This record gives sequence, structure tokens and C-alpha cells, in this order.
Amino acid sequence: CAMLLGTLPAVFGWNIHIGADTNPRMIRNFSMQANGAEMLRLACCLATESGIRVCAPVHDAILIEAPLSHLNETISEAQNAMAKASEVVLSGFRLRSDAKVIAYPGRYEDERGKEMWKTVWHVITEMPSETCALVHRVGVH
Repeated sequence: CAMLLGTLPAVFGWNIHIGADTNPRMIRNFSMQANGAEMLRLACCLATESGIRVCAPVHDAILIEAPLSHLNETISEAQNAMAKASEVVLSGFRLRSDAKVIAYPGRYEDERGKEMWKTVWHVITEMPSETCALVHRVGVH
């Protein structure tokens, strides 16, 4: 109905305006992407309100921080926040989620970004020492 009027809405009212030259694939994909974003925003709010330290949303996930002694409980609470968010956005349907734990001193590595990070670190090591010191200080703050 809204599409006939030139707009396509997400659940919380974000609209995309549709014209004669709009890509049909984008129209088909909009609801999934927009409502996925709605769920992620709401999950971040719910998690934060429940006391979880949310570091950042990451595509379709949230990066959280918790003491190791409370990690499993915090993960469960974060997954519950994500399920509640999906329930609100998807009219009662609760999505499941999984968790990947990376404990210090480990760090997340994605195979798709490995070459890029190798390049970044190579460039950093080739920088003059005063510039490298600045980079390291920024990372510490």
C-alpha cells in the first residue's frame, strides 16, 4: 500500500522513497535490511539499559565487554536483549543468536580482513618513530 504512494516503511517508521529508477532488488531487500537495523538498534538499547557494556554494533551483532567472572551471564543477558528486540520488530517472533567469545589476550580476526591488517601494520612499522609513538599513544587512550 505504502509502496504505491512512493515509500516503503520499516517497522519503526524509517522510509525509503521509491521512484521510477529505483533498483527492484533494493526494494526487495529494504525490509530485511531496515528491520534488521531496527533490531540491532533496539538490542543495543535494551542491553545498555540492563547494564551490559556495549562497545559497538558490528553489522548484525553487538560487541560487549564483561569481566570473565560474569561473562556467561552477560552473554546470556545480551542474547536475551537481542531476542526481545527481534520479538518487538518481528511481531512476536524471537530470533536465536550465537556468541563468539574472545578473551584477553586474544583478538578477533576475520579471514577476509587479514591481508588488510597485514598492510596496515606494515605501513605503521615503516612510519617515522615519532609518528608511530603518536599512533601507539592514541591506541592507549
